[in-house]
Amino acid sequence: MANTGLRLHCISLNGCLPYGAGTGMLSRVRQHFPRLSMTHSFFPRDQWFWRFHAVAVIAIVIITLLTFQFWGELSLTNVISSLIWCLPYSAAVLGFRYLFLTRDWQQLAMAKLVSLSIAYGSLTAVLVVVSVALFSSLMLWIGPAGHDPSAASAGLSLRMLTGGALQAQLFICIWIFIYISVTSARRIKDTELRNLRLQNTLKEAQLSSLSNQLNPHFLFNALNNIRFMMHENTRNADEMVLALSEILRYSLASSHRDKVGLQEELNIIERYLALMKIQMEERLQLRISVSTSLYPCLLPPMILQMLIENAIKHGIEQIPEGGLLSLHANEQADSLIFTISNDLPAGYSNDKPAATLGIGLENIRKRITLLYGSKAVLSVHVQETPPEKPAFAVLLQIPKEIRQ
Repeated sequence: MANTGLRLHCISLNGCLPYGAGTGMLSRVRQHFPRLSMTHSFFPRDQWFWRFHAVAVIAIVIITLLTFQFWGELSLTNVISSLIWCLPYSAAVLGFRYLFLTRDWQQLAMAKLVSLSIAYGSLTAVLVVVSVALFSSLMLWIGPAGHDPSAASAGLSLRMLTGGALQAQLFICIWIFIYISVTSARRIKDTELRNLRLQNTLKEAQLSSLSNQLNPHFLFNALNNIRFMMHENTRNADEMVLALSEILRYSLASSHRDKVGLQEELNIIERYLALMKIQMEERLQLRISVSTSLYPCLLPPMILQMLIENAIKHGIEQIPEGGLLSLHANEQADSLIFTISNDLPAGYSNDKPAATLGIGLENIRKRITLLYGSKAVLSVHVQETPPEKPAFAVLLQIPKEIRQ
């Protein structure tokens, strides 16, 4: 009968163990299993581990006793064996967990780990069965019912040691393989998270590096313009300093955000154009066409400002009489399309756009690629109609995103 009790232990626990009770329960175990660290204790400190373990043991004992009640004989021997069995079983599985963590068994090849697990399960199964038999026999010798030789001899019978050991080995190995699968899945998940964090950190570093290249480029140009204006008109120079401070404040605030609202970007563009208008006066003509319905849309900060700056520096400033700078925005399907164009000197050939890209446009292309991948487009072309007024145009297309 003791042999039957051990068999029921193994079968019922295999069906009731919380770790294998379904995908939902398995995910909970993954979340609450002890984290791997440099030092490990024999007894896990994670309370969820003990809760699941306690539920498993209690379920096994209850099911085993109910099985004895309805299909066997609910004897004192089986009751004692069912209760005593919990201790050596817990020691065996905790021992494997401790060795698995401290000996770095997770680094072993799968074939070697499986062989090692089976060997451990075989050895500890014999120890579990022997310890249960000895404790059961001892309790029957000193219990209130007095000495029961038949029960004692049954507890130490060869049949119990062999059959019970095989069943205990099966159960311990099942627990071990579930534990290995859970910890391996968690380790893989942690590795993926670390890789994602590293990729995001690299992406943020690249974006920060590109932004840091853009901001000084604009700053140096603005300071040079103010320096020249100070010798011509101090009032205008004062207004330029005020506009520049607002632009720098916006640049610093937006450097911590990947995207800003279109309205914010347009406000700072207005400040920049006001600054340039003071310097260039009537040489700079503006045409801005952006629907207010697009104001909630998001885009990378300072990108439109840099495109405007690039158009003025490489286009309008090179024309003695000045020219027209235009900004047009519209939406198409799930995309926002911005077109920034500027007049060019007469006789400008179509093979020169590449020479005017410079670090500004190249950095913008890298930034939108990091943020949007292949969904973003930055292209340039020369409009040669009419021939007497060629225009250089930059087209920026990004996915449409609305501020929530």
